[in-house]
Amino acid sequence: MGKKKHQKGETNTSEFPSSSNSIESGNVYTSPPFKFIVEGTAFYLHAALVSHYSKPLDRMMNGEVSEAQEGYATLEDVEEGTFGRFAEWLNKGYYTPGEVFTRPLDESRPKKSMVEDSELGKLEEPPPEAPQPADEPSIDLPAAVEDNWGSLGSKKSSKKSKRYATVDAWDVEDSSRYQLKDSSRSQLKESFIHRKATVRQESISIPQPLPNQSPEEDYTEVFLSHAQLYVFAEKYDMQTLKILALENLQTTLAIFTLHEQRTGDIITLLRYVYANTSETSDGVEDLRTLLRDYVGYEMDTLMKDDGFRDLMIADGGALLGDFLTMVMKRISD
Repeated sequence: MGKKKHQKGETNTSEFPSSSNSIESGNVYTSPPFKFIVEGTAFYLHAALVSHYSKPLDRMMNGEVSEAQEGYATLEDVEEGTFGRFAEWLNKGYYTPGEVFTRPLDESRPKKSMVEDSELGKLEEPPPEAPQPADEPSIDLPAAVEDNWGSLGSKKSSKKSKRYATVDAWDVEDSSRYQLKDSSRSQLKESFIHRKATVRQESISIPQPLPNQSPEEDYTEVFLSHAQLYVFAEKYDMQTLKILALENLQTTLAIFTLHEQRTGDIITLLRYVYANTSETSDGVEDLRTLLRDYVGYEMDTLMKDDGFRDLMIADGGALLGDFLTMVMKRISD
């Protein structure tokens, strides 16, 4: 396992989460602890504090359900690390993200899209014939894309007059079909970096993330720790924690240098988010819109990784739709 790099920052362990000033400290510390069992580990949390931030967990502890009667609850839908960060946040007002690992780069297996034809010509025997691929998913084009779809390619549906987009329409190698504007990329990046924070801004105790220094630094666990806590907070209706996790991820991505060797960190994050969150409502800023905007200005690097294209095929449409929306911003702004 690679070397760990700890996230550091100024801390103040006397603070509770930002809205906890409405809780009397005496009630918190005199309330009986409630036991949560997560992946075999027991967590004992002050019941009053948990109840204040989560109505679903409050019902679990104090309602008519079996957990309340037995005095403990086993949570099957969360990992130990995520629940531990929740417990840390309850008591400190911040949480410690996942570790950064330093791993030697594996240059022995280049990406398919990066292999030169001359290298393929050195094969002693031709590769076996590939099986016919299954039909790729089609999606309704976003309005912004549908109006300009001619520049990217389209196909007609036999049952509907509306045009549909497939991954076939996205051809990274044929850059003559469209031109991504650097000026649009800069505008999207500036907008992403300067997103206004709310929960982070209210507390000086929240540690600042550290930027990566080399392509060998793997940030996968850092990104996932924020996303997993966001999903947990959303399920148990903890808006303050949900917003904090979103802002922590944004702050980390904003200072993250996306080396070509580290696109897998982002692809893993995208896979988790689009598999564990629902479709974004109009006008709502959430985890998907955050990553959509990030992909908008980093698509030049991400498109060099075959894994990004494969993920859009496997996802079934939502990620592709968000990607095409940002493509249109890059070529039309």
